[in-house]
Amino acid sequence: MGVERRRKPLPRLDPEVIRQRIPQAVDTIVACATPWGRSAIAVVRLSGPAVGQILAEVCPRPGGLPTARRAVLVSIRDASGPVDQGLLTWMPGPRSYTGEDSAEISCHGNPLLVERLLAACVAAGARPALPGEFTRRAWQNGRLDLLRAEAVLQAIEARSPQGLVAAASGLRGKLGSWVQGMEERLLACAAELEARLDFPDQLDPLGGVQDDSALAARLRELEVELRGVARSFRRARVQVQGARVALLGPVNAGKSSLFNALLDQHRALVSAEPGTTRDLLEAQVDVEGLPICLMDTAGENLDASGLEREGLSLRDELMGQVDLVVVVLPAHLPELHESQRVLERTEGRPRVVVGNHADRLGAVSRIGGQALLSTCALDGSGLPALRAAIAAGLAGEEPGASAAVIASQRQRQLLLAAAEGLSAACQALLGEAGVAVAAEETLAALSRLNAMGGSGVREEVLDEVFSRFCIGK
Repeated sequence: MGVERRRKPLPRLDPEVIRQRIPQAVDTIVACATPWGRSAIAVVRLSGPAVGQILAEVCPRPGGLPTARRAVLVSIRDASGPVDQGLLTWMPGPRSYTGEDSAEISCHGNPLLVERLLAACVAAGARPALPGEFTRRAWQNGRLDLLRAEAVLQAIEARSPQGLVAAASGLRGKLGSWVQGMEERLLACAAELEARLDFPDQLDPLGGVQDDSALAARLRELEVELRGVARSFRRARVQVQGARVALLGPVNAGKSSLFNALLDQHRALVSAEPGTTRDLLEAQVDVEGLPICLMDTAGENLDASGLEREGLSLRDELMGQVDLVVVVLPAHLPELHESQRVLERTEGRPRVVVGNHADRLGAVSRIGGQALLSTCALDGSGLPALRAAIAAGLAGEEPGASAAVIASQRQRQLLLAAAEGLSAACQALLGEAGVAVAAEETLAALSRLNAMGGSGVREEVLDEVFSRFCIGK
């Protein structure tokens, strides 16, 4: 088994994922939970130990606090007198969203009334909530794990029906269940490796695997599954957040015409004069159910100067933020040098290669060995196929019906790091490093999976996660 070194015994890990909590909050927070502006109803939320006292001042009732989780009509007051009439719902902890004493006050949706209500709550002892602070308290009080907390954000941000489905899956705990199952399988492998250290003369002390090759095969299988779930990130992120797609190609390839055709409206100027598009145009469009920011960029031109060159510089600067490139080439000019240059610059990137002007004499279906998707922006031919190709290029690999789906970059990084750990464990187990190193790498992979649910997550990571929430959630 190679050169081995002794190490401390395997730690006892709880498969339920033990979290390191931030200190229990002692103040009471308040925020408006509905979008700011005029509306029929606005909802103000409170959470913390002083909610009962604050309600006694802001929404006084002769009988005190109402029956839990039952809305009652109240008179809303501040230091100046009556403010409004509204509905109060009292939710004592721990059976509340945050796990603390909580309340929601529904009032008329005039921003002036909402401001007075918030000011009255602050005067009575609350402080304005930070972004995501209600959900953060729910996490620290054990009402939900970090995976469900991120699913809450995805449900708020989702910009497509598929994004809502992905968020709902996370809220139901599907991803959490998968992570827990993976943790249990990794823990079994780590226990097997630890037993080999403690009983080096026994190949099968736990009734598990028979040899190093079989255990390595199990670790490889888990690594492949981790990488598979990590690959679901691209599809789910596009469904939740939308995507950026750029039209790129030589001058006069018809990018602006395709831009207008995909939008089904006239947004970009179209002219036979080279360099007509010198700036970057953006527009929102739905493509096969996916929300997309479509960008028309300055055309590739080796002789560009002045403003046109500045437009090309801006285009190149933004290319790193693009999810998919639609390379638009003039199909009737297959020998154009700029076409080959664009193909070379976009090689290896997610892209769709289009041969526009397919109706013109001499139009080809391949340039430089690259197959072209033939289109004609003027008569609309090829546009349905182009939309389908864009959607397919953004969606990536279709996950299986039972596969877990992630929409968080944090989760993706942890999964890939865990997969790398298992790869290193396999190499150690079958190489000279031996069982001790393999056990350490497997435990490191396990700790990264623990972090997905919130175990051992650093404070700055939590700050980054919850800062992306809206205030009031």
